[in-house]
Amino acid sequence: MIEIFTDRLLIVPCSLDIAKSLVFHRKELEKRSPIIIPKGWPYPSVTGMLPIYIEKLENDESEYGWGLWLIINYAEKSIIGDVYVNSKPDENGTVHLSYSMVKDLADSSLTYESMDALIEWMITQKDVKKVITECCDHNMESIKLFEKLGMRCTRKDGKFLKWELRKAI
Repeated sequence: MIEIFTDRLLIVPCSLDIAKSLVFHRKELEKRSPIIIPKGWPYPSVTGMLPIYIEKLENDESEYGWGLWLIINYAEKSIIGDVYVNSKPDENGTVHLSYSMVKDLADSSLTYESMDALIEWMITQKDVKKVITECCDHNMESIKLFEKLGMRCTRKDGKFLKWELRKAI
């Protein structure tokens, strides 16, 4: 099992069992889980990807770690956000990720702490050479985050900015 610990957070890939429970048995999961699952989490963008993620994990165990990650504040015992990695590194060693944090549960320091730790883990994986993400050009919170993480903006396409971080060679 992959676990990333920071000063305040536990960041773990979402298991097949948890993913299935989120889709098929949410209320039961909320009752039995020692971790608080906030109302409205995950957001629709992730909820829509869960069936694909479940299918990937059922067909190939090596997909674990290359999909949904849970960000848990372990002092509060609550999920405060997630990161979705679209897939294993492609033939160029690129992984694409997106993140979302639960409003009222995560401030910018927790967002940075989680993204920094997860990107650091990704960059240590031998097949990863580049991490990419994107945001809207008016999303100052994400722009500041990506700059602080050392990412650079490589392209503007309409209102969207594409960001990347390359592994140091």
